[in-house]
Amino acid sequence: MRLATRMSKLPPSPTLAMNAKAAELRAQGKDVISFAAGEPDFDTPGHIKEAAVQALKDGKTKYTEVRGILPLREAVCDWVAEHKGLRYEPKKQVVVSVGGKQAVFNLLHVLLEEGDEIVIPAPIWVAYEPVAVLAGAKVVLVQTSEASGFKFTPEQLREAITPRTKLVVLNSPCNPTGCVYSRRELERIAEIVLPSNAMVLSDEIYGKILYDGEEHVSIASLSAEMKERTILLDGFSKTYAMTGWRLGYTLGPAPIVEAMDTLQSQSTSNAVTFAQWAGIAALRGPHDFLKGWVAEYDRRRRAVVEGLNGVEGLSALMPKGAFYVFPRVSGLFGRKGPDGRIKDSNDVGLYLLEHAQCACVPGVGFGDGAFIRLSYATSFENVRKGIERIRAAVGQLG
Repeated sequence: MRLATRMSKLPPSPTLAMNAKAAELRAQGKDVISFAAGEPDFDTPGHIKEAAVQALKDGKTKYTEVRGILPLREAVCDWVAEHKGLRYEPKKQVVVSVGGKQAVFNLLHVLLEEGDEIVIPAPIWVAYEPVAVLAGAKVVLVQTSEASGFKFTPEQLREAITPRTKLVVLNSPCNPTGCVYSRRELERIAEIVLPSNAMVLSDEIYGKILYDGEEHVSIASLSAEMKERTILLDGFSKTYAMTGWRLGYTLGPAPIVEAMDTLQSQSTSNAVTFAQWAGIAALRGPHDFLKGWVAEYDRRRRAVVEGLNGVEGLSALMPKGAFYVFPRVSGLFGRKGPDGRIKDSNDVGLYLLEHAQCACVPGVGFGDGAFIRLSYATSFENVRKGIERIRAAVGQLG
């Protein structure tokens, strides 16, 4: 059977592919430490699970509005008003989706078409580029560097935007680099975007996972005009350890939200009903658990960066948010292992999986093949053991 040609434009998710390889090795009895999964290793807080159980007991198992139950949309708007200083209309400007990834898919497909351009800073999360290509758009990658802290500069953005630019992607804190844009940096981005025709997709899913006194600022909060030009994406997976619950949301101008609602009505329809009620408990319930989680992430963050920087051929910047480290591994290129010379980050990833039994994601999927991504959303013991394994494996290279 011949598949649709559009599938040739859509590669498998590299993060999920590496997770699958790690799971396969574990099934063979091998002790694999996974730095690949972008999900908290903490359990969903009890009051959230209890809300889901209560919803099931109360028979809240039927269809809802495609865009989500109104009490959840109201809770989203209240939370965003409190934490980001932004006000949205819950009946018209919010749509709840089956996870943040569906929100990205829906948004790019209602906004982009043939002839449109989307500006994406690299490195960035693996889904944006392939989904944009699937929607028919031309992807304009803006390559960032360690020198700029993996943030695009105003000069780079100004050069990248053209009359055909429909959307600029902003992810702060960023997956995979952990960079966080300051208020002043966002103001300079807004100064460039506003005179153009472009909208901004602001992915703020890691906004509560910050270190070293960093402040999360939504670009939509800078001005009323910028709010009208911003589509804000967020969800429950990272802040509340709810990756498997599949619950995300989008806030923005009513016509865009309406279009996303229409598209979703022809795919999944509503997000899982009892998960939506749990989402209300997450937003309106206690958040004291977060302080402890972030403190533990911080401990792991420092251990990973210190450990990697002690390995010859590797170097890593200290991330300011999220739970990833994005070390440069190009210092290993050309060195020889049992399977031949290492040519790129894919080879590094495979070598570490086979010879250190550590699963890391090659940077090529994030837009820069000189790096790999490690998630420290795993136990401190795994961090300690994994770094030692990586050190030993790299030491065996010729």
